Amino acid sequence: MKKAELIFNLVTIPMDGLMIIAAGVVSFFIRQRSINFIGPIIYQLNLGDFVSTVYKLAPILILIFAVLGLYNLRGTRKFSDEFSKIVIGISLGLLIVMLLFFFNQTIFPSRFIILATWGLGILFVVAGRLALKLVQQLLFYQNIGLHKLVVINSESGNISVIEQVYKNKKYGYEITSELEYSESIFEKLQNLYDNKKIDEILQANPGLGDEINLRLVQFARNKGLQFSFVPNLFEVQRNSIETYNLKGVPVISLKNTPLDGWGKVAKRILDITASTICLVITSPLFLIIYIAIKIDSEGKVIYSALRGGCGRDFPFYKFRSMYSHLSVGAMYGGDGAEKVRQELWKVNSRGGASGPFLKIKDDPRVTKVGKFLRKTKLDEIPQFWNVLKGDMSMVGPRAHVLDEVDRYRNRYRRMFSIKPGIFGMSQIAQSSWPDLPFEEEIKLNTFYIENWSLWLDLKILAKSFWLIFFGSKAREDY
Repeated sequence: MKKAELIFNLVTIPMDGLMIIAAGVVSFFIRQRSINFIGPIIYQLNLGDFVSTVYKLAPILILIFAVLGLYNLRGTRKFSDEFSKIVIGISLGLLIVMLLFFFNQTIFPSRFIILATWGLGILFVVAGRLALKLVQQLLFYQNIGLHKLVVINSESGNISVIEQVYKNKKYGYEITSELEYSESIFEKLQNLYDNKKIDEILQANPGLGDEINLRLVQFARNKGLQFSFVPNLFEVQRNSIETYNLKGVPVISLKNTPLDGWGKVAKRILDITASTICLVITSPLFLIIYIAIKIDSEGKVIYSALRGGCGRDFPFYKFRSMYSHLSVGAMYGGDGAEKVRQELWKVNSRGGASGPFLKIKDDPRVTKVGKFLRKTKLDEIPQFWNVLKGDMSMVGPRAHVLDEVDRYRNRYRRMFSIKPGIFGMSQIAQSSWPDLPFEEEIKLNTFYIENWSLWLDLKILAKSFWLIFFGSKAREDY
């Protein structure tokens, strides 16, 4: 635990308390000045007595926050996780206050103040924590409080998604060394430890055996270091298990996905709701995009082709971003377009001619308008119709071309056990890493399938829309 990290965690406690009290005070003044809108105050209470009451309730909320793990002495927590716990904590506090208000309505002047304090409490606590996190990140950029990280890579030297994250200082890490496994790795780790250049070890080589991993864990524990690792596909699936007793014999079963049963129903409701809203909001753009595509090049505006789905193939829609005569399909360029496509496999940016699917930098088939549509993701608007129909989901693995699916090894077909999605974890990763290795995409999609939740879908959607509207665009054109 870094000293700076410990200080920030300790400061968070009084900061939360002050924000809760501030939320109550602001709610009190709002109520005092809104009599004409809300109505008269039944029980009069002066500010001093009210603040005294809120002051007594603040420690209860802080205790709830502590139980929820908001003070677990880890400064590099994901803020999305903190936000959900803040909402839960403030809401639990609201229930306690409502119970007190039920028995003694003179505790608070009005029910409006209770509800306003709940909403402002969430807002103020989040704002306080964001301010502290901003200060902490500024210190990170000044190399203050960074966790010194050693990464153990595979022999291929592929940089994983998680390592790319660790290289961003705002997350509180500094990669001091990248090592490939060899017999001398423990000697190298010992030298780094002796020179105080190591706080944590990230084992990012899924190919290492259990015996070696156990030795690495033992080394980390003996030195008091944090140890993390990137799991292989089977280890990812271990996260989703259930146990039961079969006539006295314990059996461990790998669950298919949380999407089975009611999860599928909840996800479908989210898809229908979200796709309908998105179609309504983006409908004014249809005419503008239609005119732009027609002016730029000849051919149909909507491009349709078969894609591999969950158990069946389906017609996939998007705004045409390529020249019509170079677009694959009988209704477009036909055999001529297919010949061009086969030639482009030789310069495939995602694994060459033997790669799992085709990705071309500065693709000559893409029109000028098409480049803009791809960069802004506007070409994907018609896919909301695919979601509404039930062929796709708002969140899921990327939908790939049929003949590219045939290139996948059987273990990759796990991606087709659920509907493909417009947005997803791999799509988010590619926004900052266009050359995302296919193996990394598979890991992300497998993790999503095995760990699905409605909350995870909402976070992915929020992150995706944020990147579309406010995120930096990739320099490469695909």
